[in-house]
Amino acid sequence: MRPNPLLQQPGEHGIQPFADILPRHYVPALEKVIADRESRIIAIADSADPPDFANTIEAVELSGARVQYIHDGFTHQVTAGGCAELARLEQDIAVLLSRHEGRILRNQRLASRIDAVYAQRDRITDPQARALTEFWWWRGRRAGAMLPAEAARELGAVNRELSRECAAYRQELIRDAHAHALAVEGDVALRGLPDDQIAAAAEEASRRGEPESWYVLPLASSTSQPALAHLQDRETRRLLLEKSLSRGAGNEERAGRIALLRARQARILGYPTFAAWATEEQTAGTPDAVEAMFHRLAKPLLRAAQQERRALEATAGHPIRAWDWSRHAAAEPREGSGPAAEDLRVYFELDSVITRGLFHSARILYGLEFTERHDITAHHPGARVFDVTDKNANPVGLYLVDAHTRAGKRGGAWTGILRPQAHATATRPVVVNTFNIAPPGPGRPCLLEASEIVTLFHEFGHALHALLSNVRYPAHSAPGVPRDFSEAPAQVHETWAFHEQLLGHYARHHLTGRPLAQEWIKHLSQQRSTGGVHMLVEILGAAAVDWAWHTLPDGEVSAWDAAQIEAQGAARWGLDAMTEIPPRYRSGYFDHVFHGPYGAGFYAYLWSEIVAANLVEALEQRGGLTRAAGDLFRPMLAAGGSRDAMAMFRELTGLDRPRIEPFLRRRGL
Repeated sequence: MRPNPLLQQPGEHGIQPFADILPRHYVPALEKVIADRESRIIAIADSADPPDFANTIEAVELSGARVQYIHDGFTHQVTAGGCAELARLEQDIAVLLSRHEGRILRNQRLASRIDAVYAQRDRITDPQARALTEFWWWRGRRAGAMLPAEAARELGAVNRELSRECAAYRQELIRDAHAHALAVEGDVALRGLPDDQIAAAAEEASRRGEPESWYVLPLASSTSQPALAHLQDRETRRLLLEKSLSRGAGNEERAGRIALLRARQARILGYPTFAAWATEEQTAGTPDAVEAMFHRLAKPLLRAAQQERRALEATAGHPIRAWDWSRHAAAEPREGSGPAAEDLRVYFELDSVITRGLFHSARILYGLEFTERHDITAHHPGARVFDVTDKNANPVGLYLVDAHTRAGKRGGAWTGILRPQAHATATRPVVVNTFNIAPPGPGRPCLLEASEIVTLFHEFGHALHALLSNVRYPAHSAPGVPRDFSEAPAQVHETWAFHEQLLGHYARHHLTGRPLAQEWIKHLSQQRSTGGVHMLVEILGAAAVDWAWHTLPDGEVSAWDAAQIEAQGAARWGLDAMTEIPPRYRSGYFDHVFHGPYGAGFYAYLWSEIVAANLVEALEQRGGLTRAAGDLFRPMLAAGGSRDAMAMFRELTGLDRPRIEPFLRRRGL
């Protein structure tokens, strides 16, 4: 029998050997490395030597490298469209890892040794060692390291059930999103949709076995579907939005169970709500600070949305419904002689945006170079692999990009870390950007919307955060920063998507290679807002849904259903007066919150954009898209979680705290 490839030493590039991995390899490999790690943890906890940083904190940190390596590979394969057999393993693996983490974090002999080192942390002179000591002490405390035996057993049972429910939530969502695609007969219903997207809808219908005259529009992960901005037929728009809103009915009760289990976790750990537990280690610090942000943003956003709605209704001649907004906003007359979206798409070909846009921005800012590798197998044949080197041709890491939607793939866009950078483990970063761009079909170019370009630059910002990491320990490697700070680097990089210098480099006609006209470049480069007030109200609405679920104390969650929670969350911030803009995600299809790490944390997208707007203004004093700005920003990216995020913010901007005015200017408010 061939040896399990997951138990072999990683190759020189550090990426998992995806060409050799079969679904049956994952569970036995995880069981083996978990057993090995737990033996090491027992030896650390039972050591007769006095506890110190090296024999306790550092030893615990380095014990988990192999578990993380296998788990990271599995997680990305299953979320990026792995086979059904992988999906069936997800719940079992989630419970396996939950039990394992619980045994480590609630090992009281180990916790006592960590306590002893933490008590002497002021004697640790190395800043990264001191930061790691604090990391493990807080991690243990927040996981219930010193709970009495009965409470620890209760928490363990809650954690295992929560792992099962979260995994089931995602699998239900993947199945449901595929089933709720909109099928229409005849291309008249798709008038206004670009030709390549109509062709893609025809091919999707063919793949699903629909008759020849039918078309299928798959659903994006968010409530508002990109096609709504193009479709001229109002009835098709209504049907598409209703399909989007009707997803996840089977997950609504599960969302309540997840929220209940999290409220119970918080109560066992001594917190009044899950939101209080979740914000404690964020830059916000408390639920009150988050709610203060909601108050500061809700009124100006709603005022701007109401003004835009009145303007759209005056042009449309009828009330603007939720399925109308994107279309009429896209059709609004533009100031000056700006180009129409349909005219621009032929200049925004995917490969050019990646290789001449994203990569060129990294070359300007940080001196990075990207070289495609065809000899390294990614997690899926559709993903591309690039070697990343610095200005002196020294290796930096690997960058993968997985662009297109496919059956079984989680919706939306995200960045995954397949291997974190860490000097202590001698590992370079392996990072993957994953998107859900509709495949164009054989022989056709993949032409992008402006919003898709912004998403590419945003996720590439996350990738650069990981690639430029320069820390000693995996725990600090990007994105090892507070959740409500981790989006800021990505939001900084997305502001350069339509920078005049970059547009002149990547915006080329896909047939002729002709560059975008200079007057069009200038027009686009002056558009600082990304998504407008409609998107901001969507995000605030989703944050309100998340917040409403996770601010309920244990004992109250079960009294609410999804519709009540969503209504209560909207009413608290006045969003019930703007029903024409539904939340970006709702309870049944809110993967960020009910499977991902954003429970009681979706506010971070707005919080961190306020941080990012302040950072951008500071960087623009160094020229914005310049090596001088990159040199100023790079230390913040390199430090990851080894330094306090807001201390680095103060050093870069000279401000004690983020100001809201740069955010309002960025968004034209």
